[in-house]
Amino acid sequence: MGLPSRRTAATWRSLPSAVVSGIAVGALAAGALGALAGLADLTDGGTDAAPLLLTGIAATLPGWLLYRGVRRPHRHQAGDILTGVTAAFLAMVAVGALLYLATGAHGAFDDAVFESAAGFSTTAMTLLDAEELGRGVLLFRAASQWVGGLGALLLGIAILPALSVGRELADRRRGMGRKPLAPSGGTAARNVLGLYGSFTLLMLLGYLVAGVGGVGSLVLAVSTVSTGGFVGPGDPLADPAVQWVAIGGMVLAGASLVVIWRLLTRQWGGIRRAAEFRAYLLFLVSGSLLLAWWTDAAGWSEWRQAVFTLVSAATTTGFPNNPVGAWAAVAPVFLLMAAAVGPMTGSTGGGFQIFRLLGLLKLAQRELMRQLHPSLVARIRIGGLVLSEATVGRIVLQQFLFVAVLIGATGAVAVLGLDLATALAAGVHAAASAGPVRALDGGVLDPADWSRPVRLALIPAMVVGRLALYPALLAAGTAATAIRDRLRLRRRLVARRVERVG
Repeated sequence: MGLPSRRTAATWRSLPSAVVSGIAVGALAAGALGALAGLADLTDGGTDAAPLLLTGIAATLPGWLLYRGVRRPHRHQAGDILTGVTAAFLAMVAVGALLYLATGAHGAFDDAVFESAAGFSTTAMTLLDAEELGRGVLLFRAASQWVGGLGALLLGIAILPALSVGRELADRRRGMGRKPLAPSGGTAARNVLGLYGSFTLLMLLGYLVAGVGGVGSLVLAVSTVSTGGFVGPGDPLADPAVQWVAIGGMVLAGASLVVIWRLLTRQWGGIRRAAEFRAYLLFLVSGSLLLAWWTDAAGWSEWRQAVFTLVSAATTTGFPNNPVGAWAAVAPVFLLMAAAVGPMTGSTGGGFQIFRLLGLLKLAQRELMRQLHPSLVARIRIGGLVLSEATVGRIVLQQFLFVAVLIGATGAVAVLGLDLATALAAGVHAAASAGPVRALDGGVLDPADWSRPVRLALIPAMVVGRLALYPALLAAGTAATAIRDRLRLRRRLVARRVERVG
């Protein structure tokens, strides 16, 4: 009998392999961002170059060695892959926090973790003053959003469909002149990266033409395409031309990448059947009209502000702007609802998302019809897409998980000191990776005014919200099951040893 091969003997089990690979990739990504930000700081003569470079390299090298050292099995389990994705996200947050501490941007570890989680989750909450930041830290904070938005697209378009989760939503069908966005996982990742990078360059050019400086344009561009909402120094969004560029960019960022791909490849039939795209545009137009009405918009400038505010909330971008006009009590509540719903599925935006909302409405309609006609057999159809019962079940589960995370975050921060209205707004924006949090009069609230326990309580909601709820909680369940099994095995081994000794 021959000896087992070196590869077979060294192969890791699925879960440890996925988790360690995820940690390595997360450390590599955040460390590389830190090193690049350090190089950028050198061009401005800043003092953050050394800590950014050293901390970035200190995270990148071990991450690379760790990744190379993993002996992956031939195939990973679906739950283990999602656990690895979650581990990668948490590793990025941890390395980002270390970078903020190393540069002195934050002096407390909990503040640094909050800032890092808000950046990589593309949640428009920040404790930093952009006017006081050096170029390196400023660009790292902005770039963390870009990476977070890219990760959300890869998760929704390349990873989840490949795991047969939401495969009906993937653009994979060939034939009849179709050019699918995601015929396979590898091709999907390349197409997503190409579209995302091209969109970023387009927005950068748009802001430059509108008159924003080079660094400011880059910060706004990556904040727009990632729906991150971070703004650089000065007040560039006060310029009407810049606002219009931002509005156009946010509308595109909130649209599904599948729809954008079909527009670019001239697949008009798929666009005409895209019920979610029509609902998205209708929501933006009607929502803008309602907000203008509820804020007594009188002139062209106030109408533009109403459109900007609604689009910023509905796409979960969260660019901050002060209220204009007399806001009715329903206006901030409506914006909160818009942020909770969010944009289209397959975009960088967060929230519950329009496709799932349409699915719930269709499900409610079907169940009401079954009350009148118990023998009715009806499939749920959205546009030209017929949903399987498994997909419908996942939509219902997503609704439950979103509401559970929202209520959990709201209850936690309310207990820790926020009034109920502010707690609800903070919980919704954390779960939807949105912003900014507004008071009942429409004014923008500063998270720096909240206590540290309140900010810490919002971090899990931001992380789970960015990881699309279901994958994050499935990953948590997989990890918990593995730990439970390991503890059971250890107890059995201890019991056997005791029996032998006895």
